[in-house]
Amino acid sequence: MRTIQLSPQHSLRYYQSIMELPAGRHMEYQCYMALDAGVGSTPEDVARHEQLAARFGARQGKEHEEFLEKCNAHYAQHFVDTNFSARRMAFAVLVESVDGVAATDLTEYGLESLLTRLKVLGLTDEQVEECLDSVHEAFGNELAEHFPSRYDQNGQEMNKAIHLKRRALALCDYLLTEDPKHLKTIEDVDNALLDMMEPEVFETGHPENALVLRRIAFSQLCGVMADHGTPEPEKMTLFSFQGRLDYITKKMAPKNRLSE
Repeated sequence: MRTIQLSPQHSLRYYQSIMELPAGRHMEYQCYMALDAGVGSTPEDVARHEQLAARFGARQGKEHEEFLEKCNAHYAQHFVDTNFSARRMAFAVLVESVDGVAATDLTEYGLESLLTRLKVLGLTDEQVEECLDSVHEAFGNELAEHFPSRYDQNGQEMNKAIHLKRRALALCDYLLTEDPKHLKTIEDVDNALLDMMEPEVFETGHPENALVLRRIAFSQLCGVMADHGTPEPEKMTLFSFQGRLDYITKKMAPKNRLSE
């Protein structure tokens, strides 16, 4: 657990480790971070979605992706206009207590009320960003260390890095030779990178809403764990939750092989 001193009289404590963080809170944290990554809440995010929509629109067969990016641009603009920040909401989920009083209301209203109170007590955007950067690294490192089979952080990043290296080399080759075949390589790499950025659905009420699907999947997983003797798994620490999940998965493996 870490502490942020808001003023000489006020402080808050927030979760910094999977050894302490309840699994249910981690799910809500993930949802808000996914909303921030997928939509965002700044003018730069709006421009990013508009640019991606134009790039998808220039490719045949990408009309749906173009539409989704236009929708996400609209949502990002709405968040800008209403001063809503999914990142601040993700931070609020991680707050364990304020001045020794537990923070337990994880509803949207409860989190917004908590953020309003913390701002009055002196919380700054810089402190929020510092916290989110540190917990993102800490959670990722701990999950990769203890559960490497399910939390390989490097796979997609390495793939992206390979594409970027290939693009940079093709650009250098074109500048040196002016051979148009290198422009084709750059175009192919750009298309591959664009495919890695295909947008998720965040429309309220849509059956494929990414956040709803995440919460449903987590709820169903908790149900399976409860059926196997783990009551209220969402209240377990994330470490215990993942460890119990590994145990149940291995226990069920022989039965699954027999049913094949």
